[in-house]
Amino acid sequence: MKKLIIITGIAVYSLFAVAMVAKSVNTTKPAASVLTETISFETAMETENPYPYLLKSSDGRIAVFDNKSGKIIKKTDTLVSILPEGDREMLEIGIKVKSEKELTRLLEDYCS
Repeated sequence: MKKLIIITGIAVYSLFAVAMVAKSVNTTKPAASVLTETISFETAMETENPYPYLLKSSDGRIAVFDNKSGKIIKKTDTLVSILPEGDREMLEIGIKVKSEKELTRLLEDYCS
Protein backbone atom coordinates (compact mmCIF):
# COMPACT_ATOMS: atom_id res chain seq x y z
CA MET A 1 0.00 0.00 0.00
CA LYS A 2 2.86 2.39 0.86
CA LYS A 3 4.48 1.67 -2.50
CA LEU A 4 1.24 2.53 -4.31
CA ILE A 5 0.97 5.84 -2.45
CA ILE A 6 4.60 6.68 -3.23
CA ILE A 7 4.20 5.79 -6.93
CA THR A 8 1.00 7.86 -7.15
CA GLY A 9 2.75 10.81 -5.47
CA ILE A 10 5.66 10.62 -7.90
CA ALA A 11 3.27 10.46 -10.87
CA VAL A 12 1.29 13.49 -9.66
CA TYR A 13 4.47 15.45 -8.99
CA SER A 14 5.81 14.55 -12.46
CA LEU A 15 2.61 15.70 -14.15
CA PHE A 16 2.72 18.95 -12.19
CA ALA A 17 6.35 19.53 -13.20
CA VAL A 18 5.58 18.85 -16.88
CA ALA A 19 2.62 21.26 -16.74
CA MET A 20 4.79 23.99 -15.24
CA VAL A 21 7.48 23.53 -17.90
CA ALA A 22 4.89 23.55 -20.68
CA LYS A 23 3.34 26.72 -19.29
CA SER A 24 6.66 28.51 -19.17
CA VAL A 25 7.37 27.85 -22.86
CA ASN A 26 6.53 30.93 -24.93
CA THR A 27 3.85 29.88 -27.42
CA THR A 28 2.63 33.31 -28.52
CA LYS A 29 2.47 34.11 -32.21
CA PRO A 30 4.09 37.15 -33.76
CA ALA A 31 1.80 40.19 -33.87
CA ALA A 32 1.60 40.15 -37.67
CA SER A 33 0.15 36.66 -37.83
CA VAL A 34 -2.39 37.43 -35.08
CA LEU A 35 -3.54 40.51 -36.99
CA THR A 36 -3.88 38.49 -40.20
CA GLU A 37 -5.96 35.86 -38.45
CA THR A 38 -8.20 38.51 -36.91
CA ILE A 39 -8.83 40.18 -40.25
CA SER A 40 -9.50 36.83 -41.90
CA PHE A 41 -11.98 35.90 -39.16
CA GLU A 42 -13.84 39.22 -39.46
CA THR A 43 -14.01 38.87 -43.24
CA ALA A 44 -15.36 35.34 -42.90
CA MET A 45 -18.00 36.47 -40.42
CA GLU A 46 -19.21 39.18 -42.82
CA THR A 47 -19.55 36.80 -45.76
CA GLU A 48 -20.92 33.74 -43.95
CA ASN A 49 -23.64 33.52 -41.32
CA PRO A 50 -23.01 30.39 -39.26
CA TYR A 51 -26.23 30.96 -37.29
CA PRO A 52 -29.21 31.12 -39.67
CA TYR A 53 -31.80 30.96 -36.87
CA LEU A 54 -32.44 32.89 -33.68
CA LEU A 55 -34.68 31.46 -30.97
CA LYS A 56 -36.16 34.34 -29.01
CA SER A 57 -39.23 35.44 -27.10
CA SER A 58 -41.85 37.43 -28.98
CA ASP A 59 -45.07 38.66 -27.38
CA GLY A 60 -44.47 36.32 -24.44
CA ARG A 61 -44.06 33.20 -26.60
CA ILE A 62 -41.08 31.35 -28.06
CA ALA A 63 -40.43 32.28 -31.68
CA VAL A 64 -37.95 31.33 -34.38
CA PHE A 65 -36.44 34.24 -36.30
CA ASP A 66 -34.42 34.35 -39.50
CA ASN A 67 -31.16 35.65 -38.05
CA LYS A 68 -30.27 37.55 -41.23
CA SER A 69 -33.55 39.35 -41.95
CA GLY A 70 -34.95 39.38 -38.41
CA LYS A 71 -38.34 38.12 -39.61
CA ILE A 72 -40.33 35.56 -37.64
CA ILE A 73 -40.27 32.13 -39.26
CA LYS A 74 -42.38 30.34 -36.65
CA LYS A 75 -44.14 31.33 -33.46
CA THR A 76 -44.92 28.61 -30.93
CA ASP A 77 -47.75 28.43 -28.39
CA THR A 78 -45.27 27.97 -25.53
CA LEU A 79 -45.37 30.79 -23.01
CA VAL A 80 -41.95 32.06 -21.95
CA SER A 81 -43.33 32.84 -18.49
CA ILE A 82 -43.64 29.13 -17.61
CA LEU A 83 -39.93 28.50 -18.19
CA PRO A 84 -37.19 28.74 -15.55
CA GLU A 85 -35.67 32.19 -15.07
CA GLY A 86 -32.38 31.28 -16.76
CA ASP A 87 -34.18 30.10 -19.89
CA ARG A 88 -36.35 33.23 -19.92
CA GLU A 89 -33.24 35.43 -19.76
CA MET A 90 -31.58 33.51 -22.60
CA LEU A 91 -34.69 33.83 -24.75
CA GLU A 92 -34.91 37.57 -24.09
CA ILE A 93 -31.37 37.95 -25.47
CA GLY A 94 -31.84 35.33 -28.17
CA ILE A 95 -30.26 31.93 -28.74
CA LYS A 96 -28.28 31.61 -31.98
CA VAL A 97 -28.92 28.28 -33.71
CA LYS A 98 -26.61 26.71 -36.31
CA SER A 99 -28.83 24.10 -37.96
CA GLU A 100 -32.37 22.82 -38.37
CA LYS A 101 -31.41 19.77 -36.32
CA GLU A 102 -30.30 21.96 -33.40
CA LEU A 103 -33.41 24.12 -33.81
CA THR A 104 -35.67 21.06 -33.67
CA ARG A 105 -33.89 19.82 -30.54
CA LEU A 106 -34.25 23.19 -28.80
CA LEU A 107 -37.92 23.52 -29.73
CA GLU A 108 -38.58 20.00 -28.43
CA ASP A 109 -36.81 20.87 -25.17
CA TYR A 110 -38.67 24.13 -24.63
CA CYS A 111 -42.06 23.24 -26.04
CA SER A 112 -42.66 19.77 -24.61
